[in-house]
Amino acid sequence: MSRIVYLDQNHWITLARARRAPGKIPNEEEREAAGQLWQLATTGLVRLPLSFAHLGETAHAGNGQRRRDLAETMLEAYDGWHMMHPQVIMRHEFQAAFGGPALTPEDVFTTAADSPFSTYTPDLREGASDSERGSLAELTWRAAWSSTLLEDTLSEEEAKAAARSVDRWTEALTNLAKLAADSPVGEDRGRAALQMVAGFQKDIALAAMRAGLSAAELHDQLTEDPTGLIARLPSCGRALEIVHARLRNSTDKWTRNDLNDLYYLAPASAYAHYVAAEKKTGNYLMSSTGRTTPGASVHLNLRSLLKQLGEDMQAGVESAQSM
Repeated sequence: MSRIVYLDQNHWITLARARRAPGKIPNEEEREAAGQLWQLATTGLVRLPLSFAHLGETAHAGNGQRRRDLAETMLEAYDGWHMMHPQVIMRHEFQAAFGGPALTPEDVFTTAADSPFSTYTPDLREGASDSERGSLAELTWRAAWSSTLLEDTLSEEEAKAAARSVDRWTEALTNLAKLAADSPVGEDRGRAALQMVAGFQKDIALAAMRAGLSAAELHDQLTEDPTGLIARLPSCGRALEIVHARLRNSTDKWTRNDLNDLYYLAPASAYAHYVAAEKKTGNYLMSSTGRTTPGASVHLNLRSLLKQLGEDMQAGVESAQSM
């Protein structure tokens, strides 16, 4: 199986610069690592899936040459692979906690049509066969995704509506941080867990319904130990760790970009093999290792990622030769 590498938007920008304007990458090792990653992706040894976060952030870049260079680089390297929307991942994680099937990397990273959107409804019991790849529906979807990534931009009204929604989220967490300032560690961790439950109550209710839980059973699950329940989930548990750590840091301020960083890098680090993250969230993810389920090797730059990837691939070759 190809190794799954999830790149935060800033590392896709580095990859695009390595392809179109290498002189804009001042660090020679980073430039070389970007070139090596490109070769691994185009030969199929690694997968570079895209997500709805990439689509949204690219659309915000306008319609200039920089945006086109970035979009074309993504389309040349991703080979149709996407990460499921974080809301869908969260629903299935709760469904698994309530007795349903657990998510696998093959579920989360897929070529299925519409998979980056919150309306995607995979049936985890019926995996897509290799013969289904390349179907008319999938080819149509890939063409639509390509057009959207290259050309779509948000209208002023859409941009303002999105900003208002994110601002409500950052305001809620800012207020929670004020409450946490003088609280015991366990108490503010519980508040963070309850904030997550409150923010996604409809998705949790849907997961419970699909798992066959009654309203009373769902109430018992969520009230008995909500912190422990969320902490055991691969993606949600990582999000909880990040939120809790940031609440304990009185100097940390929540910004609009933090929403994408939190809710896309958490599932990516839970199910991919490697993640190249932005600095702040990447550090929080690395510091939470040991308190979450096993997951990706997290890096802050491409040169670190490629060093680890190279060592792992060499170890795999040596292991195969010794068998």
